[in-house]
Amino acid sequence: MNLRRIFAALPVALILALAGYAVGPNAEPHAVVQMAGMILPSATPTATNTATPTATSTPTSTPTNTATPTPTFTPTPTRTPPPTATRDPNLRGLRVPILMYHYVSVPPPDADKYRLDLSVTPANFEAQMEYLAVEGYTPITISDLAAHLLYGAPLPPKPIALTFDDGYIDNYQYAFPVLKKYKFTATFFVITDMIDGKRPGYMTWNNLEELAIEGIEIGSHTISHPDLNRKTRTFQVNEIARSKEIIESRIGTPVQSFCYPAGNYDATTLDVLRQAGYVAAVTEIQGTRQSTENLLELRRIRIRGSYSVAEFGYWLKYFMTYSK
Repeated sequence: MNLRRIFAALPVALILALAGYAVGPNAEPHAVVQMAGMILPSATPTATNTATPTATSTPTSTPTNTATPTPTFTPTPTRTPPPTATRDPNLRGLRVPILMYHYVSVPPPDADKYRLDLSVTPANFEAQMEYLAVEGYTPITISDLAAHLLYGAPLPPKPIALTFDDGYIDNYQYAFPVLKKYKFTATFFVITDMIDGKRPGYMTWNNLEELAIEGIEIGSHTISHPDLNRKTRTFQVNEIARSKEIIESRIGTPVQSFCYPAGNYDATTLDVLRQAGYVAAVTEIQGTRQSTENLLELRRIRIRGSYSVAEFGYWLKYFMTYSK
């Protein structure tokens, strides 16, 4: 019997069933069956391979993740924050005498009353420093005092500040050796034009550099020692900010303290000082009460040339007890 004819006579569904294919609503719609020379049309299963777009999910190349490690370059924590960021919000106040000296030398025979008043002889100066040592005072710089008032930095039990105005050569010749002898520090306020111009009677940059190396603070007393009161802002910026830059470039140490020429200043002066980066300034206002609120208006005690050691001690105790 011819098998080809038999299969040709059979229904298609039966042929599929005999071939092992499911028949019904769930059957593969296109199957290839070759039986007894019959080929049923079918969509080749290769089409099902194209339906595998999982290989096309190339977005798995995640270069975006490689960008995230870059924020590890965070040097900012190593930078010291500006003083205002770490400033203790608590206001402080205490009595600290700031002594004001000018000349430390014997006045010349033709000295006028101002020079006589501003001149402490080397012998008297040494006697005064001995008095401070015996009484248990420990000299600090103006910046030390500012650090305490701003941040609570510790101070010795009996702090005192020694300041010298103008930058006279006798400060280097006579005061500096005595300070070294007693291991005292101090703050020297200098007029930069006098030093740059090598004016007779004034220290040199080499002198000031030696002072700084020995732990003496160098502060600004402006460029030309003008009366700053009611001067234009431009004028004051030059005298205040520029003098700071000059000293820092010559000495190599930061300048944080300022002294008002003749004690004269105004609101513009205070603002320029803040903008220039000064943290403290001394006046000629008599007193010993210092506070965080008045860091740019610190009080001082003028040491007159006529004082004996006994008078020196008397006035020091008086201002520590009764002055503002």
